[in-house]
Amino acid sequence: MKKTTITILTCFVLSCMLLVQCKKATDTDFVLKPPKQTIVFTNVSDFILDSLGKTINVQSNVSSADGLQKVEIIYQPWNLAKTITVSGNDYTVNVPVTIPKDAALKIHSILLKVTDSKGGTNFTEIKIGLLDLNYTKVYLTDGTDVSATSANLYGVPVVMTKLASHSFQVIYYANTAGIKVRFVPNKNSLLPVAIGTDPANAAKLITDGAKSLPITLGNRGYYKITINTLLLNYNVEAYTPVGAPVGQVAFVGRGFYDYPDMNWQNTLPNIILLDKDTLNPFLFSKKLKLGIPMGATYTTAQFIMTTNNGWTNFWKFSDAIAPEYAIFNGGVSVDLPITSTPVTYLFVLDTQTNLVKATLQ
Repeated sequence: MKKTTITILTCFVLSCMLLVQCKKATDTDFVLKPPKQTIVFTNVSDFILDSLGKTINVQSNVSSADGLQKVEIIYQPWNLAKTITVSGNDYTVNVPVTIPKDAALKIHSILLKVTDSKGGTNFTEIKIGLLDLNYTKVYLTDGTDVSATSANLYGVPVVMTKLASHSFQVIYYANTAGIKVRFVPNKNSLLPVAIGTDPANAAKLITDGAKSLPITLGNRGYYKITINTLLLNYNVEAYTPVGAPVGQVAFVGRGFYDYPDMNWQNTLPNIILLDKDTLNPFLFSKKLKLGIPMGATYTTAQFIMTTNNGWTNFWKFSDAIAPEYAIFNGGVSVDLPITSTPVTYLFVLDTQTNLVKATLQ
């Protein structure tokens, strides 16, 4: 009997403990919670720039309902340790920082630490991406998604001419008014670098692809566009074409699916005449299929462009596999892999600029 009573009491105590543990917290119960964070960061500045001993301004807005006590800017690899005593609920951080001339070309994270009047702390990181902005090549893009250009055959985006260290230029034909352009070192991406105007100062360029704005061109026509990736300045001016336009442009070669008899003849009917633009006499284009014609045994498309004047005047290309522009009376023939499944492209030659492109249709 005694053992039975003890067992019953034990079960009762355990049941009570479970009920207490499962009891829902009410408004009057004390629940331990983490302290509420009162320090807030907004408009934090990040940078992508050249590593040449530049001085930048680390910027951020900081606020705290409990009042601010101090701001610290810390980055040990650059021996950076600055402390600013502050007061009030809001403060704008705007501190010059000199980047060492021997700083590594990588993304650096500067610590911005803030302490409030009650001793609470919070921090954020300011990212400084140091790149060599003296690119081998820079491209002008008039699109918002350059990753889509990989489907094109060649010439998109538009390669610029490197004039000198950090200086690039292109003569560009805007076929409609209001075209928006930016500049990229990587023809397949707008990130991390896409050079465009600074939202805070349209006269200057920035390199951050997430923040830069495109330059908007004016009316239809030619423009000479020059940029400097070190000084981050640019110039856009209207350009007047020089010389007289040619009368005709033709493709000569092989690999055009709808032209099975075409194989490096230089007279009609085994050449392809391009269409002259009705508004720009220097511009020629044609929508064509590339592919192995029925009965052909070759597996590459090879072609050049001529003025339909025998072999007297012609354009070849800057590269056989990945051409970026044409070379008048010079260059190499393209040699592009094709299959029995034809692919349609719009081919364009600008005889004023020698720029070429073949865009997927």
